[in-house]
Amino acid sequence: MATPAQRLESDRFKYPGMAPREVLIWREWLRLHQQDYSRWDYNVLVGTGVDPGPSYPQVYREQYIRNTQKRMDAIAYQGAQPSIFEIKDRATASSMSQLLTYGALWHVTFPGTLAPRLVLVTNRVTADMPMVLDKLGIRLDQVGDVDFSVLSLQESARRLPPRF
Repeated sequence: MATPAQRLESDRFKYPGMAPREVLIWREWLRLHQQDYSRWDYNVLVGTGVDPGPSYPQVYREQYIRNTQKRMDAIAYQGAQPSIFEIKDRATASSMSQLLTYGALWHVTFPGTLAPRLVLVTNRVTADMPMVLDKLGIRLDQVGDVDFSVLSLQESARRLPPRF
């Protein structure tokens, strides 16, 4: 029986930083809003990362730096205006903190560009989050009607080829 990650393998290659439920939320959001943007990037690194020092071979230093940079789920552009998207199954304060961190590090990695808009895409949100996000200038896009049935065990059994 295939796992949810296996059943969504092709989408997870497109959106490598997202868990299976986040992929489904994102696909639904894209269905509604993709036409509003001209270009997309996924799993984008931002910030400087941590350099372990010159006592390590350069190839390992580069890998370590890359592995300690922050990874943004998605970046979209409307002309030159970037928007950073964080996709979550349930929006919490940690989701907001991620976006604020990415926004603060944006110009470290992309100097001379416009300040990014910050967007949190979710299907569920905790009670106080809309007010807090609004106060911080983070747009909340709540997606309803996400079909998660592909993740269920019953759906897995239906998708298996018949045994002879």
